[in-house]
Amino acid sequence: MPIIKSIYWTQTGDSDLVYLFPFKDITTGSVLTVNDSQEAYFYQNGSLCDKFGPGRHVLSSANIPILNRIINIPSGGESTFKASLWFVSKLEKRNLLWGAGGLRIIDPYFQVPIKMSARGQYGVRIKDGGLFLLKFVGTQSLITMDLIRDQFRVDIVEAVKITLARYMKDNNVNVNELGSEYRMLAKVIANEVQSTFDSYGVELLNFNIEDISFDENDRGYQTVMEGIAEQAKLQKLGIDYVQQKQIDIAQTLAGNQGAGTFMGAGVGLGIGQQMGQAFGQVMNGNPISQQPAAPPMASFYVARDGQTTGPFRLDVIRNMILSGEVVQSTYVYRLGGSAWVSAVQEPEIAQIFSSLTPPPPPPPEHC
Repeated sequence: MPIIKSIYWTQTGDSDLVYLFPFKDITTGSVLTVNDSQEAYFYQNGSLCDKFGPGRHVLSSANIPILNRIINIPSGGESTFKASLWFVSKLEKRNLLWGAGGLRIIDPYFQVPIKMSARGQYGVRIKDGGLFLLKFVGTQSLITMDLIRDQFRVDIVEAVKITLARYMKDNNVNVNELGSEYRMLAKVIANEVQSTFDSYGVELLNFNIEDISFDENDRGYQTVMEGIAEQAKLQKLGIDYVQQKQIDIAQTLAGNQGAGTFMGAGVGLGIGQQMGQAFGQVMNGNPISQQPAAPPMASFYVARDGQTTGPFRLDVIRNMILSGEVVQSTYVYRLGGSAWVSAVQEPEIAQIFSSLTPPPPPPPEHC
């Protein structure tokens, strides 16, 4: 069997990461050449014996102490020993593509599942060759970037899915705003991916997001976009959700028979009772006379046990006063108002207190 005198690895492909030297009979005095972009590792019986950085190394017991224990030097002063010699590339591998399709993300505001996909690029570099050989390589003699992509594809997709959902929730970002968050989102995802890569001795480089897209035919996406558009319209008009629903009800009824009376019934939180009466007349076949619009009944939120309840109409507030649920010092907030005040400071509610509480009796007459 020939005795190996020169040991080296000439990388023929940019995607090669690890190379197992094909001979195990290595002679003391042989020359090991490690390029600047490489490291070399000696293994004996599956255990790491030594590591060599870039340069020219003459193998002897001086730089491989294990030789003193496993070599029986014969006549001639030369001997061989059985060992595995691995070369590890330290080159940066960039422009690797990643993609995650068919993701289901819950929109944090509307709580609707949305179908989306994402793609981008990343790079890697072997940071700890010994750990990489131990955890990743096994007995394979040649490792390429294809194996890296296959190994970490699931980890990257899982990190994208979890981090994207958490980022949207924590930062109150909706699907319409993700386009301006790519750089920050990529940093957060990269940190999540790196924690997995660390266990293999691999460093993640330049992780970026090129695109996040949505299935426009997905009902969840359509629902969220409609909600975002509606929300933007209400903010522009200065209308809150309750007011918009009142308008929607009135507009719906305006398209039905007897619309004139319904529209005249008033748009307010007291509209339900008035509409019910009008609707009953229509069902009984009675004509409904036109009436002037009645002013909307005031409504109030009520603070109870540190919670906001309501809104309640004045007739409900009156019953709450009678039952003791609302007293003069109870805080209330007028629908459409600007601040919480005590109940007695609202004129309509103060009038209820006055009507329910008679003035003190006159003093008795003395003879």
